[in-house]
This record gives sequence, structure tokens and C-alpha cells, in this order.
Amino acid sequence: MNHRESYEQLRDAYLDGTASQSDVDDLRQYLESSNELLDDYIEHANQDAALLWDGLPDYEPPVTQSSSASNRMNLFWRYAPLVAATLLFTASISWEWIRSNPKPVATILSSTNCHWGTGTLPTSVGQELQSGRLRLISGIAELQFSKVTVSMEGPVDIELISAERCRLHSGSIVGSVSKGGEGFVVETPGAEIVDGGTKFGVFVDKVGHARLDVLEGKVDERRLGRGRQLTVNTSKQASPGENVNPEMFWEPDERSLENESIRGAHDKVIHVSSAYGTGDEGDVTTGPDQEGVEFPRPEHALLVKHSRCQEWNRKAFIRFDLTSVSTLDLSQVDLRLEGIPTGMGYISQVPDSTFRVYGIKPEFNIDWSSQTLNRFNFPARLHKTHDLDLDKVQLLGEFVIAQSKPQGQFIVTDPRLQKFIQDGLGSTVTLAVTRVTPEAGSKSYVHGFADRTHPTASPPTLRLQVKPPAGE
Repeated sequence: MNHRESYEQLRDAYLDGTASQSDVDDLRQYLESSNELLDDYIEHANQDAALLWDGLPDYEPPVTQSSSASNRMNLFWRYAPLVAATLLFTASISWEWIRSNPKPVATILSSTNCHWGTGTLPTSVGQELQSGRLRLISGIAELQFSKVTVSMEGPVDIELISAERCRLHSGSIVGSVSKGGEGFVVETPGAEIVDGGTKFGVFVDKVGHARLDVLEGKVDERRLGRGRQLTVNTSKQASPGENVNPEMFWEPDERSLENESIRGAHDKVIHVSSAYGTGDEGDVTTGPDQEGVEFPRPEHALLVKHSRCQEWNRKAFIRFDLTSVSTLDLSQVDLRLEGIPTGMGYISQVPDSTFRVYGIKPEFNIDWSSQTLNRFNFPARLHKTHDLDLDKVQLLGEFVIAQSKPQGQFIVTDPRLQKFIQDGLGSTVTLAVTRVTPEAGSKSYVHGFADRTHPTASPPTLRLQVKPPAGE
């Protein structure tokens, strides 16, 4: 029995009222995986429902035998639950399909020299975007909402909420509103900006301080937590009767910060990547050479290797900026790395490989930069060697990469990692990644993980699961 025949058998069984719960579950999986099958099911369900209703005898007032009306009502109640169940199942499947296929809220119009950070949305030009988050590390990109064009100037962190609303977490944007786009809202940590058919700029720094520049026309600016709204235009006038500068600075007040904290807690999960804040990443080679002649170093990659020839050993360092998440109580922490192809060496020369993740102890977490990181100055270096000093680090967890699958997402979840990150909240932390498994032969594969400049893959990311506030 092929895929289609199996589906049709389940469909008919359900519509006939003979399907088991297992059959119903299998049918739901078919319908959720195929729009074609969903359309087919809805058509048959509607036909069956119509036939059942049409097949019920018309009600006629009883003449001599009262049992005739009773029989007809029994027939009605016999089929009514089946009709109702069919329509309800169809409605639920249709709703799931609608929920899983939300309408796009914006489109990427253009991108120039863009390096994208971790986010929840694709970054290709012409791509339709649903609600989600974009992080642009550098470059300029334009987004087209329904009647509004937003220019992003990296670095910028923006969240797309709907076709009429976005939230600027940090960075600079310029909005241009065409006719019919009035009412577009830009949220910041301390205010909401409601456009009145203008051109305006908004800047938010890393601690939430924001500035509004009205370039053309006017905007309404409402301070969160204070109930005050100002209308600002290029003539430097605010209404009612209050003069302001065309460049307005405001800070998130105590109440808006509290609301932001509560909203984050209800979200339950926070993602912090190496692209955020002062995050960084880099790798070092034990020997003097950074790459070989036969296997040039790839771009956008963190390289890790355990070689029989020690000078080709490689380890990666990742810094996460946790200064803005200092008061959270974490229930789980995951480290997520995305393996990417490097083209360096032969994968058949490396067996299934175990990797270790170390945390640099706070007292040895020196300031470092990927621009200058090398085998002489990396954090937790063992004196007069190019190895890690195990007294200066903590083992936080391990993961395995199969020989046949060096690409994809790799996740480390370990109580030691959770405690290390919990203790490091409010500061920056550095992790080191090494490979324990040595190569099986020469010219072996160098494993690679996407860094924060990779155009499509996700950078190293911490997933912080937050305990909900007490009483929830």
C-alpha cells in the first residue's frame, strides 16, 4: 500500500466512523504534512456532511403513526454527532494549517555588505519574513513592510511583530512611511513611536537609551509607564505646548524595565549568541601555521582539531556577553554550535569524535579579541606551552560528532554548564572547545563551526531557560 492509498484508507475510516484513535493520529499527521491531502480531506468531509444532512428525511407532521417522527428524530441524532465531529475535525486541521502558515509581515528589499547574526528569520534578498527577530552585525539592509520601508544600519537588533509594528532592541533604523502607512509603530525599551506619514530615525544603545530624529513630517512619541504622548516634528515643536529638541533622548524608566523583565520571564527562553554585545569568537593553532597549502582556511568558521602532529592542533574560544541578564534564575542552559563544511582534510581519516567544552575560570578570563588572538595570548594558556592549563578551566560538558555527519546543530546540555553560566550572569564568560579524539591518519579532517559572521548558519548560541516567577 502506497502513501496515497494509506491516507485514503484512514480518511474513509474516519468519515465512516470506524477509525481508531491511532488511525485518527495517523490521519492528522498526513494532513499536517501535505496541503494537497488537506484539500482532499476537506472536500470529502464536506461531501459526506452534505450527503448525511441531505439524506435525512424531511420532517412532516405526524398523521397517524407517531412512531414515524420518533424514528426520524432517532436517525437525526444518530448521524448528527458524526457530522459535528467531521466538521470539528476539519475545522481543527484547517486552523492548525492556518497557524502553521502565517502571513508574511515584511520582505527584505536589499542588502549591502551584510553580515547577519543569529536570528529566527531568513536573510536572503526578496525573502518574505514572518514575525521573528533579525540581527545585522554589519552592512545595510532594507525591509519593506506593508506601507513602510525600514533601513537597518548594522549593528542592529530588530524584532518584526506585524506588518504595522516592530521592536528595536538596539542599533539604528530609518523609517520612511508612504501614504496609507500612517500608524506604523516602532517600540523601544522606553517608548513607542507612532508614525504620522514621515521619515524618521531611531537609535537604541546597548543599555536601552534611545534617540528619535524626525527627518520629515511628524511622529507621536509615547513614554512607556508615564502615560505621556508628544507629537514631534521638524519644527522642534511638541504638543501640547512643550518645546523639545529634534533629537530626543529618553531612557527606559523603572516601570518599562520591569515590564520588559516580566515579558522576558513569561517567554521562558532567552538566546544569547556570540554576535550579541561584546561577544566574540576565534580559534588558535598550536603551531606557527594557520593553514595548509592543500587545504586553505575557510571563511566564517571556527576550527577545531586533534592531530598526531601537535602543531596542527586547533581549539576555539567563544565569549558571551551576559551583562544584561544578571538577575535570572535558570532552569536549564544549552550551548548550541552549528557544524559547517570546512574542506580541510578527509573525513574518513577521523573516527566519531568527542569534543569537550571548558569554561575559563573568572580569574583567568582575560580580555581578548578575535583580531589579535593567537597561540601566545589565548585565555587559560599553560605557561610556556600552547595548551590549556586545566587548573584554569572547568570541564562543562562533552558532545560527539559522528564521522558521517560533521554538519548540523550540536547541543551541549549539562548541569556543570548551567552552574557556570548561572554564576557568570551579569558579566562576560569565555568557553573553549577542543577535540579529544585524535585523527586516524594523515591529512585528517578539521571540524568547523559557524562563527557570528556566517551568512546563513547560526553562530555559537546559549539557550537560557528561565524559571517563571514564583506563584506562576
